[in-house]
Amino acid sequence: MNLLFIEDEKELLEMAMSQLQRLGHTVYPAVDIAEAREILSDEKKNIQMVITDHRLPDGLGIQFAIEIKETYPNAKSAIVSGCLTDDDINEIEAHGLLFFTKPLLYGKVVEKIRKHYSSIATVAKIPEEEPEGEQEKEPSMKNKLWTLFGKDSPKSEDSDRQ
Repeated sequence: MNLLFIEDEKELLEMAMSQLQRLGHTVYPAVDIAEAREILSDEKKNIQMVITDHRLPDGLGIQFAIEIKETYPNAKSAIVSGCLTDDDINEIEAHGLLFFTKPLLYGKVVEKIRKHYSSIATVAKIPEEEPEGEQEKEPSMKNKLWTLFGKDSPKSEDSDRQ
């Protein structure tokens, strides 16, 4: 996965990059919002996830994460900080963003961001199974959708209500 990691403290940036690269991610570092915007605008980098500190030299990570959500809706994002206030947390939650408190392991942050964004993906209606006489050798549309979202097909009608 291609990650943009924004952190103005050089030691923390290097530690996070090391952790994430060991997990196989491509990490593009930025020390401020201006540099982050430049990286995001480069389509060749194909940024899929943005992890940003909150307090940066040229602005606030929360505001930048909100901007990213509006400008790059396919990029997942989260705020990582050691100094979020209750008001900051309320603003983050109001915009449906994720936040994490330092210190932490960044590999776990990436996994939680992935799980969060996959859990909010919704399907309007899962088609019913085909009648028995009309079943083909291919899996049904319903089973394909379950597989798409990383789940096994339901074993009973009760599991349809998840």
